[in-house]
Amino acid sequence: MTSTHRAANLSTIRDFTRWAMTEMEKNDISLGHGTADYWEEATALVMRKLGLPFDRLQAFWDAKLTPEEMSDVAQAIELRVKEKIPLAYLIHEGWLSEHCFYVDERVLIPRSFIAELLEENLSPWIDDPENVHSVLDMCTGSGCLAILAAETFPNAEVTGADISADALEVAAINRSRFDLEGELELVQTDLFENLKGRRFDLIISNPPYVTEEAMQDLPAEYRHEPALALGAGDDGMDIMRRMMPELANHLTENGLAVIEIGDGREAFEAIWPDLPVTWLTTSGGDELVFAVRAEDLKHLGEPQA
Repeated sequence: MTSTHRAANLSTIRDFTRWAMTEMEKNDISLGHGTADYWEEATALVMRKLGLPFDRLQAFWDAKLTPEEMSDVAQAIELRVKEKIPLAYLIHEGWLSEHCFYVDERVLIPRSFIAELLEENLSPWIDDPENVHSVLDMCTGSGCLAILAAETFPNAEVTGADISADALEVAAINRSRFDLEGELELVQTDLFENLKGRRFDLIISNPPYVTEEAMQDLPAEYRHEPALALGAGDDGMDIMRRMMPELANHLTENGLAVIEIGDGREAFEAIWPDLPVTWLTTSGGDELVFAVRAEDLKHLGEPQA
């Protein structure tokens, strides 16, 4: 039965929201991409698919949809619950730190605990945001963290780097959306390959860190995201093994790197047991993001087997 036929008796935003919630419950969808429950997921899907603001739900609650709108919304609900396509890809919106970014299946849906730290100006690690003059967001994806960094550090030239040309096309859309064409540089590169000789006061990164085993257990929604941006080998450290030895060469003398590695602390410390990094407090815990200063990277040493 097609989505149009199944929605034949629905007419208002209220009707479609109720139907969406029922279908979500029935099909046991995963809510790992930002919404708290089926109510938030359903209202966001219906309202934003219609181009309506979240905060005006009550005003539009009993508004009737046109036949074309009915078809579009019903199809989106079907794609969400049957194909498990994430909400953000269906409405082309991903939120991070109260900012709305354009997203599609070329990039990860924005999510990073580094965003919380940028909201706090990376204090106390950064004394004065105005004294940061160069920032690199490695593995920039949609460009979300690079854009947040451009807002946090007003005097900085910000570079977003990614191996994926597709991802950088999305980052360029967001750069334009936030009117940062003159402030945000985008570079296609395999880690630091095309950044030779360049140093930055701050490097931030939310690189791939999902283990091979965890990749196999991901909910269906996450399988719509680019595997290149998620998977990082047996222990989740494949990218880190390549990135860490190069960090010191791309930080200024007093530079700082802030890197998110999810639940990879144990694997990270097994590789570099003597590296003096500091694990930062975030809403997700105290072992997800670390900071390391350029001067401490001299203790990096050779990776342990």
